[in-house]
Amino acid sequence: MEAVDLFEILARSTWRTLARAHRRRILFGEDAITSINLNTLASLPKTVVAEDTRVHEVTKGCDFELWIGSDSYGWFRYAIQAKKLRVSSSTYAKLAYAVGGRKQIDLLEQYANANRAAALYCFYNYSQRAHGWACGLSPDPEQLGCSVTPLRVVRSSLIGRGRRNFSWIHNQPETLPWRCLVRCPRLMPGYNMPAHNGWPPPTEYVHKMLPHALRRLRELRTIETLDEDSDLFSPQGGLRPGWVGIIEMNDDRRNKG
Repeated sequence: MEAVDLFEILARSTWRTLARAHRRRILFGEDAITSINLNTLASLPKTVVAEDTRVHEVTKGCDFELWIGSDSYGWFRYAIQAKKLRVSSSTYAKLAYAVGGRKQIDLLEQYANANRAAALYCFYNYSQRAHGWACGLSPDPEQLGCSVTPLRVVRSSLIGRGRRNFSWIHNQPETLPWRCLVRCPRLMPGYNMPAHNGWPPPTEYVHKMLPHALRRLRELRTIETLDEDSDLFSPQGGLRPGWVGIIEMNDDRRNKG
């Protein structure tokens, strides 16, 4: 199975799971969805995902980091904050969440800037509300079960009335199905294409090679290998991700469109 296939499966599963949970009045938090999805991604042959349970809320710069690419073409580093839609109102109730008096969005931005990562939000969704579709592939609402958008879109939603909802976020041209991270040529290293509309320039978050700590993680597949992480995380602010994932793409992907 290719990475894009599993990303699509997980998006569809998240959409349907949240629909069932809403109908049956079952609480299903974003942490649980993140754990399930990342653990499932770890089943891919060239993927390593590790949870760092040593990270506490006050030191969490993002929910998870994804390194997507290959040793041949380089790696895109994404710092990602997850948010779940409140299905009953089709709003993101915790979008303005604060930790220790600091806005979570500011912590994410600080972490991403310090570590040369693109700051993204990943939304877990199910909604029957109207929405846009910015992906070049045929519209498929279930693929918005897991969607991603740059931090700037969320910051804009926080300063305007009536913007913290599914329709507004998904009417922005920057908001995409998360499968685009492993499929869209504009969002993967090695294609030398302009950034996707509204996304930061790739030069700001591309890395020629994995840091030593991640190469060790890929080899040994244990979080203890991140103890020596001086080449992975900036000491600025002492922030860390809750999870780290390495998704290695096949170098022949450019021929698949």
